[in-house]
Amino acid sequence: MKIKNVLEYLEQRFPLSLQEDFDNCGVQCGDVEQEITGALVCFEMSEKVIEEALSMNANLVISHHPLILRRGICKIEPKDRVGGIICKALEHKMVLYSMHTNIDSAAGGGNDAFAERLGLTDVRVLVPAAGEQTDGSARNGLGRIGRLPQPMSTVEFLQFVKGKMNLSVIRYNGSVDKTIERVAVCGGGGSSFIEDALHAGADAYVTGDIKYHDFFRPNGKMLLADIGHYEGEYFIREIIYKEVTEKFPIFAAAISKMDKLEIEYL
Repeated sequence: MKIKNVLEYLEQRFPLSLQEDFDNCGVQCGDVEQEITGALVCFEMSEKVIEEALSMNANLVISHHPLILRRGICKIEPKDRVGGIICKALEHKMVLYSMHTNIDSAAGGGNDAFAERLGLTDVRVLVPAAGEQTDGSARNGLGRIGRLPQPMSTVEFLQFVKGKMNLSVIRYNGSVDKTIERVAVCGGGGSSFIEDALHAGADAYVTGDIKYHDFFRPNGKMLLADIGHYEGEYFIREIIYKEVTEKFPIFAAAISKMDKLEIEYL
């Protein structure tokens, strides 16, 4: 079986047409006509991940975050972080492939998994993908909004999120007296959808990468919680791994053990 056969299946499930304009999903480098020897799934590509793939004889590495974004790179040198990863991958005839905003947006992708982790019901797409209806029937798009299993106080809700998302800390702004029932979520950095969550009637919006002044945009009308970029997306690896192993059980696949959040909190 060729690498391209695996990628064609993944692109049927999570079409590249769903990626955002700034993004660069799909093949980052390598020859997809090769026979596949194994696959390693990671959140972020690194030289450690490439070494791990080599140790398991995998010639396909699938990441969530792209190695190269639309702005591209001007040169490829082994002393540069991105260049070093590309050089090592090509040296060992690996294919590097990324599933970013296409899997964020697609039905059954990252944002659906986020909503599921919080047990949300009556889940709808927060920002429908281009060409999808805005009447609540959209299947693809960024962010999700739904209802909690039961109403909670702000403090109960924040503790609930910490438990479900395995967090040690949450940054938030909003009234502690508010009752939370309708919740919007967006994995990664979702500050651009604060108004969308507000207009959709969310009592709380949970996302990452919120800047200082963004916390004031709801003007006290909605709880805004920042759980971190990685923390709202790392489980996407599990989605990719499940898709690959259930469809293609004939070769070895694994989730990277070297792929860890490099940011520490003191």
